[in-house]
Amino acid sequence: MTDTNRFQKGDVFWAPDPFRRGSNPRLWVVLAADLLPYPGEEYLCAALTTSNLPRNFEVGDDWVSGRDPTKTSYCSPWVVATIKHDAVVNPQGQVTESFADEMIAECKQYLGSQ
Repeated sequence: MTDTNRFQKGDVFWAPDPFRRGSNPRLWVVLAADLLPYPGEEYLCAALTTSNLPRNFEVGDDWVSGRDPTKTSYCSPWVVATIKHDAVVNPQGQVTESFADEMIAECKQYLGSQ
């Protein structure tokens, strides 16, 4: 996370899961921040999980900071959401820019060419 308190691509934070009612917060990796209509107020994110599901991508050595060495984290590039800055519960860390870029490319594949 930068000194401006704005999150950037690759930052990881805890925030509510909009797809589950009453659930605990989950980890999200920021895919886009400054290019959204309200920079610093919302972020386009992909979900992180500890479930090794098909088509998930292991974060592994792409953690820059914030890795829990007792758990393996995976990114689900088809589980995306816009997370409001005020909904962030706690910053967790950061993944490499190359991992974030790979998740962006994977996410785009799910959108297809319309």
